[in-house]
Amino acid sequence: MLAVLLSIFIGTIAIGVPIAVALILGVAGGLYVSDIPLLLIGQKMYTGIDSYTLLAIPFFILAGTIMQHGGMGKRLVRLASVMVGHISGGLGMVSVVASMFFGALTGSAPATTAAVGGITIPEMTKRNYDPRFSGALCASSGILGVLIPPSIPLVLYGVVANVSIIDLFMGGIMPGIILGLLLMVTTYVISKKRGYRAEQKEGIKEFWAALKDSFLALLVPFIILGGIYGGIFTPTESGVVASVYALMIGMFWYKEINFKKLLAIAYDVAENTATIMLVVGAATLFGWILTNQGVPQKITQQILTLSDNPIIILFVLNIIFLVVGMFMNQGPAILILAPILIPVISKLGIDVTFYGVIMTMVLSIGQVTPPVSLNLFVASRITGLKLEELVPDVIPFLLTLIAGALALTYMPDVVMFIPNLMK
Repeated sequence: MLAVLLSIFIGTIAIGVPIAVALILGVAGGLYVSDIPLLLIGQKMYTGIDSYTLLAIPFFILAGTIMQHGGMGKRLVRLASVMVGHISGGLGMVSVVASMFFGALTGSAPATTAAVGGITIPEMTKRNYDPRFSGALCASSGILGVLIPPSIPLVLYGVVANVSIIDLFMGGIMPGIILGLLLMVTTYVISKKRGYRAEQKEGIKEFWAALKDSFLALLVPFIILGGIYGGIFTPTESGVVASVYALMIGMFWYKEINFKKLLAIAYDVAENTATIMLVVGAATLFGWILTNQGVPQKITQQILTLSDNPIIILFVLNIIFLVVGMFMNQGPAILILAPILIPVISKLGIDVTFYGVIMTMVLSIGQVTPPVSLNLFVASRITGLKLEELVPDVIPFLLTLIAGALALTYMPDVVMFIPNLMK
């Protein structure tokens, strides 16, 4: 059964079949040769998406899309420009800081890359930045969108692992900030070497004006996290609150959303939600088959034969995540791998919440690693360059992200500092 399932899954992925469809076809083949009713496919997939917590995903997608089209993005970029634009490679720095800001709104790496890159890349091109550098930087900093809360992949992990989503959100803050600072250092070094000049330094008056203009956008993460920790609403309900808040600000304060644009937003959200939920259902089905066949237990035994040292096991798992991230987006990867590997982590005494943050962080690096690299694809569309033209310039940022992620893997106190502080 497993041989047929995996053969169909790997074969269909190799010829370009979408992951969700490949999972369903693989399971269908495995069930067919085992004389198990195919009716179970629909039942298990429905069970996988019949979760109140998963309602957070469409609402976070809705909130992020509204914010992207409702004027919040460009105001946050303006604030970032006033804050760091005067440093060498100023607009590059702006891209990183703006990605950190916007990551607190969208929960999605490609959305962050599209929103920030759509504003900063044309401006960097006007100021004689190499578009390959601009695209590579925006694609790399876009992954901060899945670490700084809210985060759609962390919601998925929380559902699969049955751990607190708010603790996962809080755990992503420090890694997001640290990786952002490391990307800024890399940007500074490259900009100095290439002679990318700083922008003109602006005064305190301009800073306060930019802060005032972006203040309503900056309130979003505080509303979400403050409301959850204050017991006012649940993580799922926070997505609804963020969506309504963003809609009110975009329509009636910034006045950049009309009815026609709202229909386009609704269409995008419905399409993205349907795609994610199909993957969730298919991954649940896949995970049920693997569990039914005892695969997690067998993998746990095999991994533990390598070593019982958590340091070595975490390093091996990070290598696995980096490789998997090259071929699969972090959402499906989390849904497939987390149920298999959590028993290993639990047996080694590693905090499951900490592990979720690390897993999400390392897998997200795949968003800028060919062949499957959504952030690079988005950046290539903005710059007008072929994806492969961005690869040489993304390597320094990629090495920075990998080094930072590997270091944070062995700093649980740093990653869990804020969750532990809030308890």
